[in-house]
Amino acid sequence: MQLAYKADGERAQQRMEAWWEGEIVDRAVILVRAPRTGHEAEYARLTAENPQVSEDEIRAWFTDPDQVIPRQERLVEITYWGGEAMPVIFPMATRMVAILAAFVGCPYQLHAPSHTGWAEPIIDDWNDRPPLCFDPDNAWWQTAQRLLDAGARRAPGRFYVGLPDLNGPTEILSRLRDPQRLAIDLLEQPEAVVQALDEVNEAWYRYFQACIGTIHQWVGGYFTWMGLWSDRPSADLQSDVSCLISPRMFETLLLPAIEQQTRWVERTIYHLDGPDAVRHLDLLLDLPHLDGIQWVPGAGAPPMSAWIRLLRRIQSRNKRLVLYCEAHEVETLMEHLEPEGLLLNTHCASQAQAEDLVQQVGRWTAPKQWLIPAW
Repeated sequence: MQLAYKADGERAQQRMEAWWEGEIVDRAVILVRAPRTGHEAEYARLTAENPQVSEDEIRAWFTDPDQVIPRQERLVEITYWGGEAMPVIFPMATRMVAILAAFVGCPYQLHAPSHTGWAEPIIDDWNDRPPLCFDPDNAWWQTAQRLLDAGARRAPGRFYVGLPDLNGPTEILSRLRDPQRLAIDLLEQPEAVVQALDEVNEAWYRYFQACIGTIHQWVGGYFTWMGLWSDRPSADLQSDVSCLISPRMFETLLLPAIEQQTRWVERTIYHLDGPDAVRHLDLLLDLPHLDGIQWVPGAGAPPMSAWIRLLRRIQSRNKRLVLYCEAHEVETLMEHLEPEGLLLNTHCASQAQAEDLVQQVGRWTAPKQWLIPAW
C-alpha cells in the first residue's frame, strides 16, 4: 500500500518482512520517529505524557471518534516516520491498558492525572464468577468498534490502524482477580485458575479476530502497540504476573495458554518486562512458534545497552529481538548484536537527527545479499 506520509514504504516493508524471517536486506531494522521539521511544538503537545485533560473531559478525550481520529490524524501528518517506522494510528489508545478486561466485564476507569485506564477486579470467589467470554453487546467493545471503524475508514492511502491493547490473557485474569490474590490462587486453587484462563484465552482470540475484521474492511496490515508492521496476523504476548511465581508453576499453569496463542496467531512477540521475568526466558525461548522477544529492562534498571549478554542469549536461540532504546544507545547495540533479526525502536528530537541515525545504521551494517539466512 502506498502511503501519503511514507515515501519509502515499500522498501521498509521489504526490510520488515526479512526481519520477521530472521533475515536481512541491507541493514538492521530501525524504527525512528521524530517531529517533522517546523512542527516541533505541536508534536510535543500531541505527544505529551500527561495532556491537560480534566476528569470531566477524559472519557470523551479517549472515546469520542470526533476528538480521537482528527487528533491522531494530525499526529501522523506532523511525524517523521524514519527507517521502518510506519504511519499508524491507534483509535483505541494504547494507554487504555488491558482493555480486554473491560470487554469481559470489568469496570474500567479512565484517570486524567495519569492519562491511563485501569480495570477493577470482579472475581471474589472462583465458584461464583461470571462467564469470561466474547460479548458483542459489551459497551466497551462497542466503543472500540466505533473507534476502529472511524479510524479505518479514514486510513486508505494515508496510514495503518493498530489494535487495542488486548494484553495477555494471564494479565487480564490478574486484573479480573488482583495480581497478588491470583498468585496465591495459582498455589491453592490451580484448577479454577486454569479453567478461567482457558476462557479468557478464547475471548482474547475472538476479540483479536473481531478487531482485525473491523479494521480490514478498509485497510490491511497488522499492528500491535509495539508498532511492528506485518502483512500476516501478528500479536503481542505478555504475562507480567509471572514475575510473582516460580518457573515450574509458570510452565505448568500459565505457559500452555501462551503457547496456544503462538499457534493461533502466525507471528508473535513476547513482552518480557523486567529482571524478575528473566527466570522464565528459557521456557519462552523453547516455544517453537514464538517469533521473538521484546526485552524491557523495567523501572530503575540499567539502560538497554547494559543488557548485551542477555540480548545475545536471545539471538542465539533464533528469536527476533525488539528493543526500545535511546537514540544514543543505537551505536552500542549495533556493535554488539547481530543485525539479522534485530529491531531497534527509538525517537529523535528532530527530523534531521532521525535521518542521520538511519544513515548511521546503514553504515554499521555491512551490505548483504537480499535474504541471506541469519542462522
